Amino acid sequence: MDIHRTNNFDFLRFYGAASIIISHCFALSLGYTAISIYNPTLLFGQIGLAILIVISGFLIPASWERDPRPKAFFTKRLLRIGPGLIFAILFVLFIIGPIATTLPLAEYFAAMLSPSTWASVPFYTNGAALGLFTTNPVPFVNAPLWAIPLEFSLYILLAGLGLVGLLKFRHTMIPLFLFFFILWALWFENPTLSKVHYILYFLAGAWYFRNRDRIDINGRTALVLFVVLAGTYLLFPTNPVIFPVAFLVIPYLVLFVAQADTPRLNHFGKYGDFSYGMFIFTYPIQQTMILFWPGEVCIPLLIVFSLAAGVGMGAVSWHLVEKRTLGLKRRVTGKS
Repeated sequence: MDIHRTNNFDFLRFYGAASIIISHCFALSLGYTAISIYNPTLLFGQIGLAILIVISGFLIPASWERDPRPKAFFTKRLLRIGPGLIFAILFVLFIIGPIATTLPLAEYFAAMLSPSTWASVPFYTNGAALGLFTTNPVPFVNAPLWAIPLEFSLYILLAGLGLVGLLKFRHTMIPLFLFFFILWALWFENPTLSKVHYILYFLAGAWYFRNRDRIDINGRTALVLFVVLAGTYLLFPTNPVIFPVAFLVIPYLVLFVAQADTPRLNHFGKYGDFSYGMFIFTYPIQQTMILFWPGEVCIPLLIVFSLAAGVGMGAVSWHLVEKRTLGLKRRVTGKS
């Protein structure tokens, strides 16, 4: 496997974030309870998140391999995730909140400072304490934030494996993969606990990184796997079998696209990586659009407006916050 310096990870991250935004347009307009877990619009967003996590699983072990010092490793991770996340929370509290709340502004800010409100943090759970989106089909304020603690827990797992020397073995991720797969199967009916399946994508990405010198990622295999995945869904559109197939197929397809020699995609991120900002800012903007939408929501228009807002806030977050902290990350750790 040849994941060279001019790769397509920036394009894939953008595609993954955009897929999630598009999927949320349907879920937030109709309500999660109105959409089956096998609905293609919901699966489209799940694939987008899977893409982001596979990439993380592949690249984070590379960071540990370059500098296996726990302090440096976690400092880099916090500087990559933390500043943008704080910016997104402040954006909700001081921009979205005063616009969208049903409370008088004085009550809103009083509620924002109340310990009981902060006890209801994180904000992806429910916005009722601040009077946010209580009449929307979905009451969540920023649901994608649930993935941040999961992601960071995987950093802890990876560092722990590195510290005890297990990352040097090629197949350490396989028993972990099987363990979390069993948990997913046991928790399949629980919409919260079943999200453990995203860990499988991280572990698959990490396994591919550790075995990158022995694995041939090629177009013929990628095509066969894509046909298998698409065929499984077409033949069994409401059968859980599509998920295990996806766990095995999507990581390969992601890394195939990542290493493809496509000059235009290789330079996709020349203006910056907007994907993280798109991921953490767009959901509350979409909720605000739906709140004030006149009449029935037009989903195609919502998609256009959501993508425009997401890319715009992604650019703001990148240039105003994330890009600056990347420079700080290099100074603090002494390495790239």
